[in-house]
Amino acid sequence: MERINSFALIAGLAKKRVVFAGAIAAAVALVGTKVLADDASDIEQFYTTGQVVTYDNTSGDYPVITAIPSYPGVTGGHTYTGWSILAQDSTGSLDLFASAFTLTNLTGSGGTGSPYTSSSTPAVGDKVNMQGTWSPFDQIPELTFTTVAASNQYLKVVSSGNTVPTPPAFTVSQVNIPNISNHIEFAGTLIEITNAVISTTNAMTAFPGYTNNISAESMYLTDSSGVMTLFDWTTSYSGAAALQGTPINNSPVNIYGFVDAFGSTAEFVPLKIVAVPEPSSVALVGVGVAGLFAMRRRRK
Repeated sequence: MERINSFALIAGLAKKRVVFAGAIAAAVALVGTKVLADDASDIEQFYTTGQVVTYDNTSGDYPVITAIPSYPGVTGGHTYTGWSILAQDSTGSLDLFASAFTLTNLTGSGGTGSPYTSSSTPAVGDKVNMQGTWSPFDQIPELTFTTVAASNQYLKVVSSGNTVPTPPAFTVSQVNIPNISNHIEFAGTLIEITNAVISTTNAMTAFPGYTNNISAESMYLTDSSGVMTLFDWTTSYSGAAALQGTPINNSPVNIYGFVDAFGSTAEFVPLKIVAVPEPSSVALVGVGVAGLFAMRRRRK
């Protein structure tokens, strides 16, 4: 698989979370390695890298797939071999990261639902449950998976075609922080930044698609609150490569994606860009709608 670099919590529940974390530590000390079912927020806060966890309906409902940042196949002139899946419950969101081979060959028998196969692939709106390894990467809250039989890891679809939560909207300044792992309100979550401008300090005038020279990127995202690094992470995410040819022309856009942190630099990884209509265009649309409404009134 390609890889190069690395909801808000309710304040009144904070103490309960800490007590719960202590209970987990005590249970592990007593019985050794133990897999515990949990929701996204607790997994992000209280587990250590390499620990096997179960992400299911502990939050009150199963996590639902909100976006698929990467999928196997050819995109932007490059063949991608793995899956990146954002699955969100009422407490937060995790990135499920697995090769195509691993996803279709998981041996675990636990959980609810049917396993994904080569003829049954993940889709936005699927409710899922899983057991995998907690493995944050560039502060992205990730679960990875292994086909080793003894691990009993699985990723199963409970139901399909479910309503997907609207991506929460943030400003650049709200997500442009070096330690995103402390912010489960957006870490690992498909989010939207509205009315922003993409710029570059080099000669790029459009997104290039897959490239091995991502170190040469110099892209930025600016809104009225500030500016941050925009990272077109094509080496790991086909959704980024699919933006090939999208113009970089200082025009306002609504941009969808997720945040990672490379060292002390927060980065916004784009997956979808929607142009914002110019004010004159919006005015013309308004005139057109008003005219249509007048015509309908005359026809009554």
